[in-house]
Amino acid sequence: MNHKKKEKSESDSKKIRYKQLSILQNIIHVKFKEKSLLNRALIHRSYVNESSTDKIKDNERLEYLGDSVLGLIVNEYLFRRFEDYPEGDLAKIKSAVVSEATLAKVARDINLGNYLLMGKGEELSGGRDRASILANSFEALIGAVYLDSGLRECRKFILALLKKDIERIDRMTYLRDPKTTLQEYVQKKYKERPVYEVIEERGPDHKKEFIVRLLIKGNEVSRGTGSSKRKAEMMAAEHILKKIEKSGGEI
Repeated sequence: MNHKKKEKSESDSKKIRYKQLSILQNIIHVKFKEKSLLNRALIHRSYVNESSTDKIKDNERLEYLGDSVLGLIVNEYLFRRFEDYPEGDLAKIKSAVVSEATLAKVARDINLGNYLLMGKGEELSGGRDRASILANSFEALIGAVYLDSGLRECRKFILALLKKDIERIDRMTYLRDPKTTLQEYVQKKYKERPVYEVIEERGPDHKKEFIVRLLIKGNEVSRGTGSSKRKAEMMAAEHILKKIEKSGGEI
């Protein structure tokens, strides 16, 4: 290929790439002042490894930055959104929100994999839909938005994509003590507390099993078993919470 043809080919490739980036910007509702930042956020290290030039940089530094920005914004939102939650519950929700599974899900929602630059080998092995790559690339994208637009716009970008998942994760009873979750629900709905009664103890002292029944408004709604009273109560609470979730809020 002569010099002019090479230049034309590179120019055409650049136009195609920036058209792709424009489509992505429309999807995420963020307009980049510096499109090179957006492009870098989408460069997997396998692409750099197969490149013939050392001018191309991968997205790992942006991923590092984005991880910190994401943590700050999610923590701030949880702190303000759930005023009555103790630190332990906030930490559990935050951990689930910034997990690889959640971030990969969000990345798939915006079709981020379609815009990644990666090596042929990585692509052939399913890299465009690999959870770890998608999650890391989403964090890199956050880093790029932060550098290009600042914290305020980055907060809007993150929360627009994550708010529904935060609410979904909060409703997942395994993240929080089911007894606490149920008590909050019952107090709000019925203005009273759930009651737990031990109805049977069985087995030797070193291997006790407790059976507990759970009463709401004087009616038994579930039972639980466990090696301690607390474990049996937790199981009873978890059973009814699952029933409430399936029924759309009815016990």
